[in-house]
Amino acid sequence: MNKYDLVIVGSGASGLSAGVSALKSGVKNVLILEKEEVLGGNLNLFINNGFGEYYLNNIVTGPELGSILIKDYKDLGGEYKVNTRVLEINRDKIITYVNPNEGIQEIEANAIILAAGCREKYTGNIMIPIHKYTGIFTTGSAHRLVNYSGYLPGKEVIIIGDNMWTLILARRLLIEGANVKGIVTDRKSFNRDELDIVNGFNIPIIYTSEVIDVEGEERINLVRVKNSETDEINSIECDSLILPVGYLPDSDFIRKMNLIMDGDMIHSENNLTSVEGVFITGTMRTGVKELFNSGENGFKVGNQVSEYLKNIAHHM
Repeated sequence: MNKYDLVIVGSGASGLSAGVSALKSGVKNVLILEKEEVLGGNLNLFINNGFGEYYLNNIVTGPELGSILIKDYKDLGGEYKVNTRVLEINRDKIITYVNPNEGIQEIEANAIILAAGCREKYTGNIMIPIHKYTGIFTTGSAHRLVNYSGYLPGKEVIIIGDNMWTLILARRLLIEGANVKGIVTDRKSFNRDELDIVNGFNIPIIYTSEVIDVEGEERINLVRVKNSETDEINSIECDSLILPVGYLPDSDFIRKMNLIMDGDMIHSENNLTSVEGVFITGTMRTGVKELFNSGENGFKVGNQVSEYLKNIAHHM
């Protein structure tokens, strides 16, 4: 069985940053396992500026930061496997993974960083009959459709959502040629940093409201929006509806570790989980609130793991 000093699950901003900082701090044998076809995670989705100041002392787009981190990681001797899904990790830090080239394999690690991020999971928050029509997408699938495949989900779009992920998608769709007819949110306002994302794009934001019904034939062609304060209902024609279904840690593979949990989140203190030698970073640690600055924490965790491994070696 192959053994690594450090195995990182996930190659988004936090995972790549952790790998780079660990290698720069003297860790020799580092492996990243990535389930997608390419490294970079959500950095590949966000073409807006606002990334990388912690590492570059400069602000760049998500793909630019991803490219730089990937190059530096490879140049430092970091190993990686793409198209590789982690099936399980046990408390002895034995990792079972599968990919098309190797089949199912087991490896061992002295330390593990969980940086697999979050994924969309239905949480019971959608109360409208969305299964009847085509033209209905989740926020994540719409991002991927535009950024990876180069297709628009529709031309006349309604978006439901209440976070920066929603606003970035709205702006991207408008840039690519869609008419974003409204962002429907139950919030009363967005803050200044959030509104800066769509400033100048004239995207209607429909506050304190919810979509209560949809209509269509084979494809959706209308939504009904209710204002929760006035009970007023308005109908808006559209050919696509984008909605959030929940954004929770991608953590099915850690069940055998029996980590202490805080609800849906993995319990951690100073980036340490309840299993010695298993660290956590990025949105897997904090959820969606660290979606745009997870790289900085990942860089700190890489240094932290380096110190942990030095202490292990010292006491052997």
